[in-house]
Amino acid sequence: MPKSRSAVSCVESGTPSRQRLGGAEAIVIIVVIAMAAALVAFAGMTMPDVLQLLVGAGLVAVLLVGLLTGPSVRGIRAALRALLAPAA
Repeated sequence: MPKSRSAVSCVESGTPSRQRLGGAEAIVIIVVIAMAAALVAFAGMTMPDVLQLLVGAGLVAVLLVGLLTGPSVRGIRAALRALLAPAA
């Protein structure tokens, strides 16, 4: 299977790829940041509570996408370990 040209050039030259985020990715990031700010400002939640909520939502999203797209159990296990690993 041939590798994409941008990935190969990035590895060969050592410079980062110049690919930008798509519209959907940018919207998701903006909505997550806005919701976190709203929870802190209007709901009176503390920042650790908001971060815990976001991590939980991310874990649910990873599990749902994993179940819907059907990757191997090994891939889901690796994602769970990465999400549940203690921050160093």
